[in-house]
Amino acid sequence: MICLHGLGDNSANYMSALATSLGWSTYFPNTIFVSPEAATTTSDFYAPVGGEAIIQKCIDFAMANYHIDSTDVILQGFSLGGRAALRYGLNNYAKFKGLLLNTPAIQGVKDALNQHPSYQYKYSNSRHIPIYITHGMTDAAYEPPIDSALKLMILNDGTVRYNDVPNLPHNIPSFKLMADALQFFDTTAHLGKELEVFELSVPARTCKASVTPSILIRNSGTDTITSAILTIMLNGQAQSLVWNGSLLPYQHAIVALPAVLASSGQNILDVKVASINNVKDTLTSANEKIDTFEYASRGISLPVSEGFEESSFPPPGWMLELAGDAYSPWSPDNTVAHSGSVSVGAFNTVLVFDNQGRAEGLLSPVLNLTTIANPQVSFYVAYNYHRYTPPYVTSTVDFVDTLDVLISTDSGATYTSLFRKAGADLATFADPIINPLSISADFIAPKDTNWRRYSVDLSHYAAAPEAIVKFSYISGLGGSIYIDDVNFAGPSAVQTSAPVTYGVYPNPATDRMTLVSAPGSRVQIAVLDVAGRQVLSAQGMTNGLGEFLLDTHNLIAGVYLIRASVGQTARTGKLIIRR
Repeated sequence: MICLHGLGDNSANYMSALATSLGWSTYFPNTIFVSPEAATTTSDFYAPVGGEAIIQKCIDFAMANYHIDSTDVILQGFSLGGRAALRYGLNNYAKFKGLLLNTPAIQGVKDALNQHPSYQYKYSNSRHIPIYITHGMTDAAYEPPIDSALKLMILNDGTVRYNDVPNLPHNIPSFKLMADALQFFDTTAHLGKELEVFELSVPARTCKASVTPSILIRNSGTDTITSAILTIMLNGQAQSLVWNGSLLPYQHAIVALPAVLASSGQNILDVKVASINNVKDTLTSANEKIDTFEYASRGISLPVSEGFEESSFPPPGWMLELAGDAYSPWSPDNTVAHSGSVSVGAFNTVLVFDNQGRAEGLLSPVLNLTTIANPQVSFYVAYNYHRYTPPYVTSTVDFVDTLDVLISTDSGATYTSLFRKAGADLATFADPIINPLSISADFIAPKDTNWRRYSVDLSHYAAAPEAIVKFSYISGLGGSIYIDDVNFAGPSAVQTSAPVTYGVYPNPATDRMTLVSAPGSRVQIAVLDVAGRQVLSAQGMTNGLGEFLLDTHNLIAGVYLIRASVGQTARTGKLIIRR
């Protein structure tokens, strides 16, 4: 086993950790471990150019000095060493029995999607070599890039098994949590019939009642799959689909599901494998996917204001359109605000992953622009960009981001840009941030004078009964931006922040959740499971702080639909329970 260490580590420490604290010399019997040293402290065995040749040198050394079975060589790597092992193993799959990758530190979703020409992963070769990947569930930064790489391997019929380990940070799990790796390298597929539902695709929001979802499935068993019955349940109403085809082990298929008719508001869609080759599915660990989506049956009448003061985020009716990486989406910030105590901000930096060119979207509710004359949207912005100068760079360079405000009148299928500014033109500070060398230095702390109000004319779309406005923050690796006090109204409207009428937190919840509204409000709550059955209910009044507590400790982990009536206002949303 060739073992590649991670960032800032060295071969001696890494070998000691594998042999002692992890006990691999016991769990991998009759195994010679060889751990090379990365040529630089970056731990990328491809830097400098040609550095990866040490991997072959290690194989040659082991072959020359020990009795090694040439068909039983495994390439292992942790963190950046795992990233290098993935690239080298896919490039040289014939040299190895398999790849054992413990949290391969793929440098962001852009890296995983092969958008760096100089650093490519040959995912098409994943079908030729068994790949076992572990990742800790609490290691949030690497989940999106690993998931993106995993999907591309599945689309290439890769022989890959993914082990998502609960309560594990950026580390290698104990052997008992990955003991199936040894058997996997000898017999890659599960014995018998196993159909995995890897992904359920459904639009996050639609303005049409009829929705046509799809699923990505793959055969992770040893038997060829020729048919399957899928149960499709929308808000507790079930229908079945008979799928016929031919999937050899680790082959995939994308299956279009029958159209479903949504209900106004939030909907829960549950797709599950009922039988395979006319036999009931008994291996159920990966045979089901659940997702939610919103059906906006009509646009909201203007005026509409949003100050992002709610306890829940996104606010009711708003949605996120994610670029992928965990650190960059729009999110609430209670340390920065134009008015009230909260604004919404997004962030990127040259100090983390390269996500240049990727866009984070914040989508408004569906708006009925016909309800007011000469509609417009106004908002406040605070932003600054970064400038690096020698000796940190060879010549002065600016890292600038772009704010693009767009509109859609076809449920988000297409957008038209209405407002676009970048860099110094967008900045609300007189001078850029010079040479930020830490994450904390990347952020801005705007004063009242660092907020700028913009108004964008929507009158060209005044006949649109279902319009969506998107605030898109396009990364140039330039720092942070904040938006506050968004107002959809006529040109003479007074800018106001939205009142706090409804909010649920925390979400995900564990033992309890809190609904927030005006003090003394009458509250009725119903929680429904994915089958549409009511599993919890409560009613009463909010306290003097506007809070109403709901005990959720008896709910099992999963996705639920929560319906809350506060006074004369009723809302439906998604509630997630985690244990």
